[in-house]
Amino acid sequence: MNKEELLNKLNIKVSSIKKIGKVEIINDSHVIKKMNRKSDFYDYLKTRKFINFPPVYTNIGDEVEITKYIKEKDIPDEQKLEDLSYLTSILHLDTTFDKNMDIDKIKEIYESTIDRLNELSNYYHNLQNIIEEEIYMSPANYLLIRNISLIYKSLNLSRSYLDKWYKIVEKNNSLRYAYIHGNLRKEHLIEKDNLYLISWDKSLIDFPIKDLEILYRNSFMDVNISDILAIYENKYSLKKEEKYLLFNKILIPERIEFNCEEYLKTKNIGNMILYLEKTYKYLEDYSKKTDNNTNKQQ
Repeated sequence: MNKEELLNKLNIKVSSIKKIGKVEIINDSHVIKKMNRKSDFYDYLKTRKFINFPPVYTNIGDEVEITKYIKEKDIPDEQKLEDLSYLTSILHLDTTFDKNMDIDKIKEIYESTIDRLNELSNYYHNLQNIIEEEIYMSPANYLLIRNISLIYKSLNLSRSYLDKWYKIVEKNNSLRYAYIHGNLRKEHLIEKDNLYLISWDKSLIDFPIKDLEILYRNSFMDVNISDILAIYENKYSLKKEEKYLLFNKILIPERIEFNCEEYLKTKNIGNMILYLEKTYKYLEDYSKKTDNNTNKQQ
């Protein structure tokens, strides 16, 4: 059904429309957006007893998706991120399952990640060579060269965590999967009488740590990865190898593109450096601590 047919079917008479991004809020009671669902995951989540999303009034095949509009309370960002970490753990706990993996599939995951690390290393080495030939560096180029060692250190530490992950999973051949939201950020959590996740367009079945990586990358300015994990693991404890893979993922730097305005390029590099400084420091300390504990046990 199209938008008008659905509104008639639901007996919704439009008296006001507010547009916010890609959605429309009708009468301060319903949200309308383009239908992006490829499967009826809402029904699946209900079967797993996870109901932390606004009521949905339309089905796959309709042109638009209509959900209940919930006006949220004014919650501090820090509290929202804590609640989001908690709700994510519930989602994963309710939908998790183990999957036996062929060793070739595990090797494929490992090798594709190695390829990505190598590609990024080569990319930044080539940039470094080009920039160092310049007589007068632009602000963005100078900022990158001053911090290039941090990029290489992050790539190296990321590779070491990937190797640790691979040594464990190649032996047990079993990996945990769950239904993940795929786009976690504080704007996608609504708090009122309950906690509600919205914007499920990128949801799928994947490794649970994928959601944690996305949440951390989207909110690293406001929260530490240790804070996210502390709340998350109260409900859903990560295995050692899952932590290793998470640390591998969050240490991978972005591939900064240089085909944009100088201001934007400098801003993007600055944000990446801040992100890597914070992440590398925490994981360097974590790595030393776990290595010391291992040595004591031996």
